[in-house]
Amino acid sequence: MSTGGEWLAIVTAVAAVAGPLVAVWITRISDDRKDAQSRKMDIFRTLMRTRRMPIHNEHVGALNLVEIEFIEHTAVIAAWKAYLKNLGEQYPSQATQPIQAQFQQQRDVLLTKLISEIAKALKFKVEQLDIFEGNYIPQGWNDDDWEQRLARKGLVDVLHGRRPLLIQPFAVQPAPSPYPPPPVSQEVVAAASPAEPDAKP
Repeated sequence: MSTGGEWLAIVTAVAAVAGPLVAVWITRISDDRKDAQSRKMDIFRTLMRTRRMPIHNEHVGALNLVEIEFIEHTAVIAAWKAYLKNLGEQYPSQATQPIQAQFQQQRDVLLTKLISEIAKALKFKVEQLDIFEGNYIPQGWNDDDWEQRLARKGLVDVLHGRRPLLIQPFAVQPAPSPYPPPPVSQEVVAAASPAEPDAKP
């Protein structure tokens, strides 16, 4: 029959062995939770940063990670699916301006809802109106993106034979001099002017 001292020794030995293992296990769980939270915050920051650039690489990449990182948040997944469904619809490029504006507004509303649900899941307070109306994009970015699209489309049309490549002669015109002409002396002017005929007597 074991005595109380023997039981105490056994419990002490088990604690000595299990204690570090439990500590490592708890630390591992804590690190995993921090990593998961960090990945979710990265998605949130990326969507906030690119919410006016829906075709940006980082925006698309963050969208594709929502289903993985927020799988346990049903409200986020529902908003994500609604936004993806809208993205799958063809933009009415041939429709009238009011219809295009309505379509784009609906898409912006769905993205705002998704970002808002992600913020709630992260316990991050941000108003939907701030998400919808916020973000800044320089006009030059839009101009550069539009010009690059036009250039790529034109090149693709040429390569596929849908548009001819026009070649025509081009004469380079000399650029006007930014400086005034040099002064001309009176002797040079007199020498260049035609001689007057002699007067009759």
